Amino acid sequence: MLSHRWRGLWRYTRHLEIDVNQMIMPLSQKNNPLDARDPGSALGQKMNKKLTRSGLMVLLLLARHRGDLDSCSFTHFPYSIACEEVTSWVKYLMKNKRGLKKMSLQCELFDIGRNPECVVDELTGKENLNRPHFAAGVFSGLNSLQFVNYTLASSSPFEGCTKDLKTLVLKFVWVVDETLDGILKVCEGLESFSLLESIGFKKLQIKNPNLKFLQLQSLQVSDIVISCDKLEMLCLDTLTYSADRFKIYSPRLKVFKSYTYSILGDMLPIDEGRHLLFTDDLLQSYIDYWDPLKSNIFLTLTKLSLDMNLNDLFESGSLLDFLKLCTRVETLEITLPVACECVRHKLKWVKLRGFKGQREEVEFVKHLITNGKNLVNIRIICYNTPTVSAEMEKLLYLSFASSKLSIAFIFKSHSVVQELHDL
Repeated sequence: MLSHRWRGLWRYTRHLEIDVNQMIMPLSQKNNPLDARDPGSALGQKMNKKLTRSGLMVLLLLARHRGDLDSCSFTHFPYSIACEEVTSWVKYLMKNKRGLKKMSLQCELFDIGRNPECVVDELTGKENLNRPHFAAGVFSGLNSLQFVNYTLASSSPFEGCTKDLKTLVLKFVWVVDETLDGILKVCEGLESFSLLESIGFKKLQIKNPNLKFLQLQSLQVSDIVISCDKLEMLCLDTLTYSADRFKIYSPRLKVFKSYTYSILGDMLPIDEGRHLLFTDDLLQSYIDYWDPLKSNIFLTLTKLSLDMNLNDLFESGSLLDFLKLCTRVETLEITLPVACECVRHKLKWVKLRGFKGQREEVEFVKHLITNGKNLVNIRIICYNTPTVSAEMEKLLYLSFASSKLSIAFIFKSHSVVQELHDL
């Protein structure tokens, strides 16, 4: 049993974590978790009504906090952005808590009482993403800032962050080139920057004189240029880029991590004209084009962490050649990619109905054909369209992993209802 004297101690805590989801009928959610997630249930509808009061609850909570505040994190719903509640929370904190140095803003994918499948489709549209209208310079004075599932439409809120802001994390963020370039240009004092699973930009140029830690994960861009004199740790994870458009200059690099298979393995769909950045390709590019008269960016490297297929003679050979450039490496970590046992060794029969010849569909079939060592038969039921015919020829000319494999394209001309009836 807690003492009554402890009830008001939260008003003097130096860190607040505010999760709007847990503020709305938490006991009911715990006792009836399925009903709470069901927009058609009585509990789901009741929680949705209470969502409209959550913003005021948060503002009252902030107003009742009396002590100094070092850090604060918010987990909220899109509703709070649409009603400009988030901007009011941030404005209040930055005005009344002068000592605040760390802030995290995370938006849920959908509001309580709404169907997540429908809302996810809405959020994928550029026009409907979460677009808060923060005031210019509102983040000045912060040392650390994180956004999760946001759209950043302007760099003006970062005005004044030139020297103070040291850490910036952008995850599941929509941001266009102009805004991203503006943010990086304003935040000259950044020492740590993480850009994770974000979209909207086509080029990525990071030229920061003070950056020491850089993490890039699951990005699809046409150009990647990294030029940071003080960079000490670089983490690259599942990146796609245009050929010969990847450049790194970091003369003080100490730790280099490069991963390709950590998120989606080798099934990541790639836009036409772009390539998945494999670790061995990156290493080989520096072996082929390294000029002894120029600076070797890996000369100061002390730790190397990679995922590579050492059973591949080319990849293992590239690594051995690359290590000749890394004269000071003390720690080497290698992760072997986990093979898909189902496709490679178990799968025998595949039936694909409704094939339209779209890029992701074709890539999936390619993966099956080139990796399924025990495949016997693939039946593709589709309509005879020019797109399907063109892709069919390409697929049939692929090198089969299984000598027993036969592929049959079955063209349908009647309705889907009739097709299902035939089955």
